[in-house]
Amino acid sequence: MRNEVEELINAVLDEADILDDLVDIVRDQREAMKAGDAVEVDGLMKEMREVFFDVQTQEAHRDTISKKLAARFGCEPRANSLSVLMEEDERALFNGAADRLTQSVFVLKSEMMILSGLVDQNERYASMMLSEWRRLMGDAAQPGGTDFRG
Repeated sequence: MRNEVEELINAVLDEADILDDLVDIVRDQREAMKAGDAVEVDGLMKEMREVFFDVQTQEAHRDTISKKLAARFGCEPRANSLSVLMEEDERALFNGAADRLTQSVFVLKSEMMILSGLVDQNERYASMMLSEWRRLMGDAAQPGGTDFRG
């Protein structure tokens, strides 16, 4: 196997690994939110930012390798364009790595949608509670606003 192709395959697999780490953090965040553990959620947010930086770095590295290989092959730096010009054994490994990266991205998007839904739901619930509290406090603050007669 050519070194450049092997380097690209490794870069794709490394990116998938880091995305999988991000998925684990998002799942942990969801559980911490369910448990109401604000300290844990905050810690996981910090960890997520660090891992997200790693994802961006790895993505840039993969992109650089893809562009170099594409220039060498005389094609676009896209997975389907590159794989066509690879040898059969390289193509099989590369397509497997690309499929794994695609799956990791899909799972991360799904987890982020679930987490986003929980945040939205929590926001609506908090808003309703605050509105009700204001209504009750407003009624209690007004003279004669609360009537305890039967």
